[in-house]
Amino acid sequence: MRKIFIFVLLLLIPLTKIEGACSYSDIARLKKIAANVNASYEYVEKNSQVTFQITLNNLNSELYFIDLSNNLKYDFTKEEITLKNYNSGQTIRYSFYASDRECSDEPLYTLRVTLPKYNEYYTDEICKGIENYSLCQKWSSHNLTYTKFLEKVNEYKNTLIVSEDPIEEIKPSEITFLQLMINFLVDYYIYIAVLIIVLLIVFLAFKRKDDIYS
Repeated sequence: MRKIFIFVLLLLIPLTKIEGACSYSDIARLKKIAANVNASYEYVEKNSQVTFQITLNNLNSELYFIDLSNNLKYDFTKEEITLKNYNSGQTIRYSFYASDRECSDEPLYTLRVTLPKYNEYYTDEICKGIENYSLCQKWSSHNLTYTKFLEKVNEYKNTLIVSEDPIEEIKPSEITFLQLMINFLVDYYIYIAVLIIVLLIVFLAFKRKDDIYS
């Protein structure tokens, strides 16, 4: 009888544990809560360097998270938290887990935050007048040395120089006597025609007069 009682008790122990663990619906609910966490960032610029801070909000007491960039664990304290001292160009991943250790030891959700790459040369004198050029903007992932940066910017500036074709000198063409005569006739043809008509009338008048007295 005692053996039967112990056997039944052993059967009940795992059943009790299963009732305390998360169900599939609980896991789905926690994943939804984790996916609702939002991230935003700000930066501080000093001495041609920047550092970033990331703010996470909509945190929940049923979750904790691990910053995979430094493996630090953060238990829930409040719905919003700000983490500092990140570098430009970093991609930070935050993995969220259920606070209830019996619920799940697998990450429910991983939030990624990619920070822009800071361009420490963007204030250089060579960028004056071409601030819209990609290598002269504050955020640019060129990863160039300063010497290479100067070389690339100068190459770009050279492409902006428009070469002007030399203006061909126009030499005055020589005007021939015939061309002068044609130009004269074109300009004064009305007067010439009137003169011819008058001379013709006078000539005919004199000729008629000679015919009468001959």
